[in-house]
Amino acid sequence: MNLKGGRPERFGAIASFFYQRWAEPSLEPLHRRVAGELPVERGRLLDVGCGPGDLDRMIASGRPGLTVVGVDGSEAMIRRAIGSGTRPNLESRRGTVETLAFHEDFDFALSILSFHHWEEPIAGLEAVYRALKPGGRFWIYEGDAEAPLEELRRDQKPLWGWLRMPEWLLRKGLRGHGFTAAEIDRVVRPAVARTSFRTCEVTRSGSLRRLSLAREFA
Repeated sequence: MNLKGGRPERFGAIASFFYQRWAEPSLEPLHRRVAGELPVERGRLLDVGCGPGDLDRMIASGRPGLTVVGVDGSEAMIRRAIGSGTRPNLESRRGTVETLAFHEDFDFALSILSFHHWEEPIAGLEAVYRALKPGGRFWIYEGDAEAPLEELRRDQKPLWGWLRMPEWLLRKGLRGHGFTAAEIDRVVRPAVARTSFRTCEVTRSGSLRRLSLAREFA
């Protein structure tokens, strides 16, 4: 069960089509902002739950010295990621971070709007820990229903022309697909404490909360 206590979410052919057609374009400002925040220019970056890969393509395009590897458990999402274009420094792989069994392969890891879906969050976090090189960092971005309205608007394109999602509906969606400050203290921090990461730092990043985890040097 995921940390939200919800049912597993599946992204088959139909769901992935609508996600790429409607959701991903609306997130373009958010993706661009997150891509600009990343503190790594070279090496290897792992994106856990990459979806159709828009963010990964942005990162790979803007940072040619960085190899970006996106993984997603949905075959339909990975097909869309590959079909939307590739670059020499971009890979898209189907599978969960647990099953792909990386070992000290990455300098940095990222997960955006995905962690709340994870059905085995502790096992997933432990797998990311193993995938990182000593000193590597893992940034988790999740929706923040308590963010100021101007930040919510800044991170999202209008649905069509001037039409925007009503504030109440936007916040309702974020409550179901993100974590409040109280939820982070109640369920996320205890989950992290059960892994080799042990602790996480939480900061606000636009309309998101960013959880920063690190694999310490031996």
